[in-house]
Amino acid sequence: MIGVVSNPRARKNAADPARMERLRRVLDSEGVVREARTVEEIADIAWEFRRSEIDILAIDGGDGTLHHTLTAFIPVYSGADLPLIALLRSGTMNTIANSLGIKGLSEVILQQTVRGIKGWAPLEVVRTNALGVNDRYGFIFGMGFPVNLLNAYYRGGGRGRWKTVRVLLKIFLSTLDRERAESNFFHPLEADVWLDGEKLPMGSYTAILGSTVKGVGLGFKPTRWAGEKEGLFQILCLNMGPKRMAMNALKVLLAMELRDERLFNRMATRGVISLKKAADMQIDGEIFRNQREIRLHIGPVVQFIKTA
Repeated sequence: MIGVVSNPRARKNAADPARMERLRRVLDSEGVVREARTVEEIADIAWEFRRSEIDILAIDGGDGTLHHTLTAFIPVYSGADLPLIALLRSGTMNTIANSLGIKGLSEVILQQTVRGIKGWAPLEVVRTNALGVNDRYGFIFGMGFPVNLLNAYYRGGGRGRWKTVRVLLKIFLSTLDRERAESNFFHPLEADVWLDGEKLPMGSYTAILGSTVKGVGLGFKPTRWAGEKEGLFQILCLNMGPKRMAMNALKVLLAMELRDERLFNRMATRGVISLKKAADMQIDGEIFRNQREIRLHIGPVVQFIKTA
């Protein structure tokens, strides 16, 4: 049985009200669709699907819907394996799906999933751990520059590759004025960071990024080791000035390996970030304001149906 959690506010659903009925027709008698407008509704759906013993959880939304769905489902499935997950790529960016190599139109992905559950075609699966961030679960965590980059990207209209290029150009040009660059994009965070019980020697960071997937959005793939070994997440902690930071961002876009004396690049199972002043963090592209202490921990293995 396939259980679909659908976010009616996701980009594709908001633009096409008839889309939901098309998904129901694809499912036919092989599953059910449940719309969720609030976090509380997702939790109720999680208990319903656990009692129904669904085989596959299809998520009809983007990265935010995936993050909130996992946050609700993982505690409900505590002590048991999560169902296989089909990502229907209904959001604006679909960063996690892209990073895992999950492609295709929503209806086609659901059709392939239905064929698989009927035994008509094999289902290919890709595995990775979720990343726990306090009491939430996602795959990508960031503070400092990653949040500032997202704020710049979300500001104003437009999305996609050309919006990314414009934002990055603005950032690189800002490095010509160090004071303005530090104020807008590279303002350091005063924080103590522990990774697996070891305190890092730096007390100031311009960027902190943790992930269990290689692609972290907007064309960046700095966490090249992420997902290679289950039970670990990759974390990068940097303390660099604007020009040095911009050059390393360019290296990431060119798929070059990061090497710098001001960079800590580790695989870890847990971490603690204790901030001197409250700062914003992001989980899978969603920004959470005014955080003081963040506890990172490796989450359960999540198995995604991979479509091409």
